[in-house]
Amino acid sequence: MRRWFPVLALMVVLGAGGSWWLGSSRTQLPEGLERHAGTLAGPPAESGDHQAAVPVPAPASALSDGQGGTDRAPGPPPASSIWREPLTGMEFVWVTGGCFWMGGATAETRWDKDEIPRHKVCLDGFWLGRFEVTRGQFRIFLDRGGYVTDAEREGYAWAYAGKWEQKPGFSWRHPGFAQDENHPVVNVSWHDAKAMAAWLEAESRRPVALPTEAQWEYACRAGTEGVRFWGDPPDSACAFANVADRTAAREFPAWIVHSCADGAVFTAAVGSYTANPWGFHDMLGNVWEWCEDVYQADAYAHHALNNPLMVKGGRERVVRGGSWYSRPESVRCADRDRLREPSRRSHDQGFRLAIER
Repeated sequence: MRRWFPVLALMVVLGAGGSWWLGSSRTQLPEGLERHAGTLAGPPAESGDHQAAVPVPAPASALSDGQGGTDRAPGPPPASSIWREPLTGMEFVWVTGGCFWMGGATAETRWDKDEIPRHKVCLDGFWLGRFEVTRGQFRIFLDRGGYVTDAEREGYAWAYAGKWEQKPGFSWRHPGFAQDENHPVVNVSWHDAKAMAAWLEAESRRPVALPTEAQWEYACRAGTEGVRFWGDPPDSACAFANVADRTAAREFPAWIVHSCADGAVFTAAVGSYTANPWGFHDMLGNVWEWCEDVYQADAYAHHALNNPLMVKGGRERVVRGGSWYSRPESVRCADRDRLREPSRRSHDQGFRLAIER
């Protein structure tokens, strides 16, 4: 959850508008103004869809809770750890189950109140999308499933052009900037993402969902212990993530940006930047990603040890990872954000899917 500053003062300083009532702080707005397991029979061996394993490092050093307790980060995924789903062509990476410390990292000098207490979480293994869902993959779902998105049904989506505002006619088909079929789909609501998951589950007979918040952070960290999976320095981001940067500053000079250039103002094709140690691309940056959880500011005080999932508490939904619009403090594996309504959609919002084991 974002830090609060006087609205008028920050709008003068940043010059990057938006209004707190939009239901999203979207990281260039004043911080605090709210942008914010069972068993699966696994991919069929006879399908020929398995690919080579993702290169991953040896297990990280022991994690400490500061109270004498330790838990090791999980080791490398097993061989044949990438599976290509045949209906859409989406690639899923196997994530070995294990325990980790969720929340603000000890290396971070500051974190938001909703990122604490740092706590131990243990997860069963699961499959997670190697990339964010693309326009091309989402199109397959719509064409075959006959679904109409919230933006298309209601006739608008939120877009940024110096400030956040409703844009008539904007949807996943018309995001307000150039995209091809390999770019992440945007202007999709939580409802839309859940609908694709339900369709793919019915078609594949496998339990498909959005990742839980805990699964998402576990995969983002990928066995690392720092602020970001590449380390602590924010200005190394541009090799790994599409974020608010010097490229974007040429179009939006008032933005607070990373001191590097990633070559994109808006979205980039998925997989354009270096993957994290477990082979996931764009876990930070490119588009915000919907999670399964209902947002609660004090969720971490109520998390179960094993496979936590928040399903009660209101209409707000968790989003993670930051986007092309995000300044450094929001491009962290621990950063939590939320949108007020599951119907909310904007052109920095996308998702990736998970399959339970």
